[in-house]
Amino acid sequence: MPRALAGVFVAVLILGVDAYARQQGPATTVAARPISPDVISGVWDYNDQLSLDAATGRPERAPRSATQRTLGAAGTSSTTREGTSVASPPRPPGSSDPGTGDRPGRDNFDDARRAMAAVIAAERRTYVRDLLEVPELLKIKASTAEVVIGDDLGRERTYTTDGRLQKYQLSAARYEARGSWTDTYFRKDIQGANNFKMSETYFVSEDGRRLFVIIRIGDPKKPETLAGVNRVYDRIGSF
Repeated sequence: MPRALAGVFVAVLILGVDAYARQQGPATTVAARPISPDVISGVWDYNDQLSLDAATGRPERAPRSATQRTLGAAGTSSTTREGTSVASPPRPPGSSDPGTGDRPGRDNFDDARRAMAAVIAAERRTYVRDLLEVPELLKIKASTAEVVIGDDLGRERTYTTDGRLQKYQLSAARYEARGSWTDTYFRKDIQGANNFKMSETYFVSEDGRRLFVIIRIGDPKKPETLAGVNRVYDRIGSF
């Protein structure tokens, strides 16, 4: 399968053909097999070459450039899937913000606002870091009522398929999620603190040999703001 096909099913499944075409050019679809517990159950091996960053179309685990590695080592910048941010030195308590002039009366408000923004940003980084960690293997055992997803580290999480929200924790990320079946895919909708939203959509190629996991972070009602990855797994075993 050409690399470009690894994420194109998102054209119909996640964004809609029109929105996808505006972002990526003409849309092509991957034929999906009707989903069922037997179809999705199995042991799946992560495909490095076909798993792509949805925004750039580049391999999800592409190595960083020498410049990025140098900056990261020096502690002057940090890079995530959502872009690069440059750290600013903290202001001493009670000092004025040079960007707003000498207005001490605003200091408490500005400091509180910055502190809250920092907390939200740190929480979001935790979600992105832990929930987008790449499992080298997916071990899926599915039934009509639930889907059990394990990984190569021996961690398992069970998602019921009746649409009820349940609580989970993965590393430091605490979140709620609901699962559901459609005719062609299994979907997990995830939500966390401060309106964090993420979805994972699982479907299988027509020949049953390849699993696609489409991950999107952001509000699904605003597809132009979504970020994420399009992962591909190859079947290496069955239960």
